[in-house]
Amino acid sequence: MNRARSVPGASSARGRRHLLATGAILGTGLLASACSGGASSGPSTTTSSLPPLPPDVVAYVTLVGSGTSVGNGTKLVPVDLTQGAGGAGPAITVGTFPAAIAITPDGRTAYVADYGANTVTPVDLTTKVAGAPIPVGAGPAGIAITPNGGTAYVTNAGSNPIGASITPINLSKKLAGRPIPVGAGPEGIVLSPNGATAYVANTGAVVTGQSGAIGHTVTVVDLRTRKTRPPIAVGNAPEALAISPDGSILYVANANSGSITPVTTASGAAGSPIGMPGVPQAIAFSKSGTTAYVAVAGSSLPAGGELVPVHVATGKLGRAVPVCKNPTGLALSPDGTTAWLACNGANSLTSVSLASGRAGTAIPLPGGPYALALAALPAAGTKAHGAHRARPKR
Repeated sequence: MNRARSVPGASSARGRRHLLATGAILGTGLLASACSGGASSGPSTTTSSLPPLPPDVVAYVTLVGSGTSVGNGTKLVPVDLTQGAGGAGPAITVGTFPAAIAITPDGRTAYVADYGANTVTPVDLTTKVAGAPIPVGAGPAGIAITPNGGTAYVTNAGSNPIGASITPINLSKKLAGRPIPVGAGPEGIVLSPNGATAYVANTGAVVTGQSGAIGHTVTVVDLRTRKTRPPIAVGNAPEALAISPDGSILYVANANSGSITPVTTASGAAGSPIGMPGVPQAIAFSKSGTTAYVAVAGSSLPAGGELVPVHVATGKLGRAVPVCKNPTGLALSPDGTTAWLACNGANSLTSVSLASGRAGTAIPLPGGPYALALAALPAAGTKAHGAHRARPKR
């Protein structure tokens, strides 16, 4: 999720951040913020002859543009994933360069960070209508929503000058508040399960036109007091973040280091980095918190991208699943059985069965799919399972 980003399918750890040859950014996003929280699956449906069926699940995927139009995309596309149906619905117009997306806990509203428009666009998921854009700071690259659905926090990555803050949004009033200072070039953001703490990836100057150093820290923000704690040193160009369901472990994707840094949240201590086979773009924890799944890109990989499982207790890698070129967005289904990846370099949406470790048939999605979040429908109280993608690249 998403923000300095790289080019889809680039061979080095810096590939994501060069996604736009023109110098525009391409966000990865949590996803958002994407990609770390758990969700309830809602009620099952039964009949006299069929076993229980999962609830309807819809993927909401941002399109940032492709080819000569990379960075100029303005669409959010709903894709019906029910039993693998994969039917894409009519696109919803949002702001330019929708780099990240988060869905409220009730599953009724999506908020899209429009990196190129310096706004956040609310979308009613019942009517599929976009509301008035909310002005925020320059270069909104990542977004996360509190568990009570009352506030969204948006990273302001900026460009030139580089950004260094996060903006709170009162969601009932659709009104942005006073920014909170963090590190330079903030992209990824994730909140603790109780919504009291924010973790922000300070990616630094990784986009054309920016000046300054590439980042290597995570800022911890007490959202009740707006005070920051001492930054946590991680790898080079940290972009995507994910936190375990119990809030005890934070994983940080270091794009330029090709690694994941585990952080114990109670102490703020960073552990030994976990090497990846390419550029880590997005992360999601299993519902149990015992496994983390990492979307990795790289031209040396057979398919240009892999889904890599990490055993959290040991830091050991499991068997990687070849998926698609430049997977920038990642989210797990509400029942925790399937991973879905937005494949920016392949213009598709791909699933992976976590039980079998096999990729499913790709769903074509032209237009530069980038960030995604999943929502279980139609239960009114069903929670969304959002994923903040890899940060935006300019």
